[in-house]
Amino acid sequence: MNVTEALARAARRWPAREALRDDQNGITFAELDGRVNRLAHELATLGVRPGDRVATLLPNSIAQIAAQLAILRAGGAWVAINRRLASPEITYMLLHSGARVLLNDGDMSGVGSGPASLAEVCDVSGGDAVFERRLAMRSAAPPTVAVGEDDVGRLRYTSGTTGRPKAAVLTHRSALTSLHSLLAELHDLGSDDVVAHVTPLTHASEALVAPAFWRGARAVLRARADAQSLATLIARERVTTLFLVPTLIAALADIAEADRSVFASVRTIVYGAAPMPADLMERALGLLGPVLLQIYGMSECPFPITTLRKEDHFDRRVRGSCGLPTAVNSVQVLDSDGRPAPTGTPGTIAIRGPQVMREYWEDPDATRATLVDGWLRSGDIGVFDAEGFLTLVDRRDDVIISGGFNVYPREVEVVLESHPAIAEAGVAAVSHERWGQGVAAWVVRSEGEEGAAVDEDALIAFCRNRVAGYKKPVQVRFVPELPKNSTGKLLRRRLHEIDHR
Repeated sequence: MNVTEALARAARRWPAREALRDDQNGITFAELDGRVNRLAHELATLGVRPGDRVATLLPNSIAQIAAQLAILRAGGAWVAINRRLASPEITYMLLHSGARVLLNDGDMSGVGSGPASLAEVCDVSGGDAVFERRLAMRSAAPPTVAVGEDDVGRLRYTSGTTGRPKAAVLTHRSALTSLHSLLAELHDLGSDDVVAHVTPLTHASEALVAPAFWRGARAVLRARADAQSLATLIARERVTTLFLVPTLIAALADIAEADRSVFASVRTIVYGAAPMPADLMERALGLLGPVLLQIYGMSECPFPITTLRKEDHFDRRVRGSCGLPTAVNSVQVLDSDGRPAPTGTPGTIAIRGPQVMREYWEDPDATRATLVDGWLRSGDIGVFDAEGFLTLVDRRDDVIISGGFNVYPREVEVVLESHPAIAEAGVAAVSHERWGQGVAAWVVRSEGEEGAAVDEDALIAFCRNRVAGYKKPVQVRFVPELPKNSTGKLLRRRLHEIDHR
């Protein structure tokens, strides 16, 4: 069995039901399955063999989902490239992966001539009449290539928060395990659901595609969506389920304050990628109801690793955590010697299970450092409580050592963001002649008079009463926005660049 079986099963069971609708068109499960098969046959004709890397550079669309499934069904390894990346980043991923074919929508603005390793570039959006005629000649029957659970299905690039992104090599077994766990967590997902994808399908939102197919749910796809257009989409399509980053949840909460009925259909908002501030969680629960489901995952081990279920969000003792490990994963918190840390003590999060990557593509040194004795040693710092709930503390590479004490930037950011004058905060290390490193903060003011009035001294004093002395900022910079990657994660390593613009 491989991960494309979810679509094949839906096409057999609900052939005439609409599976996907994007900005341009709709397509049934049977039509989508047929297009995937034709495209898989075309890839074989182009010389794609099992294990070959094939990249996609597409917006959220029917074309994106058909392309990724065709690559997998042809036995290739899918290299998903986010359309929002800059040209040098796109070129690096194409070159590093050795992709033989690029599937796009004819837009070459971010690619240029492309690296020499590319043998073909195909417009799979429906806009290339010649390619569409070629595709129509291919069989709609499944290809005969055997794709097994241990075959490579994807090269998934890390977010690159500490330098050049690495490519996690993921098998079909990893994707199937993720599907099984998600079906257990999304137990109320059914054929009457409508799943909206408004964050990139190259990242976390893509994990909801296979569960929707398995249950016969319909999906609507948007390349981009601001809060107001998303609210309109939710109301018009009666959206029940979607993956959002906290910034979008905050924007929806603002709209819900004026009219909660817009979101009456919503039953599940899966969130992740960035921490949810406590005040935002309180607002969202009050305005949107018991709909929040947090899922923790990473490029090297697709989610879910842990889940914080809807009912857990109403337990103040655990709502700041990322929940309990799923049934198929073993999760530990390790001390500096690689031994399990005592309950309540922060350490490196380590995961073992069938979802974990096989290796980093063409990077044996990083693989050896990350996969130790069968355990994936993540770059995340976490802590377990007595009931087994895991709380993320910070990224290991972001820890500040001030006067010999560890300072986790996120805990200082949370304090700063609790100030009514601050909308967002980012914290990183600066050199300090006495302590070696000090805490520096870059903050975005809230709108209104309160935000305009706050100054550096007031924020430092605010922190002094809420964190240990070595954790309080030694300097605060006010900025219009914080640097983030395409999935909304704060890029702390780029905070210092703001000062030199």
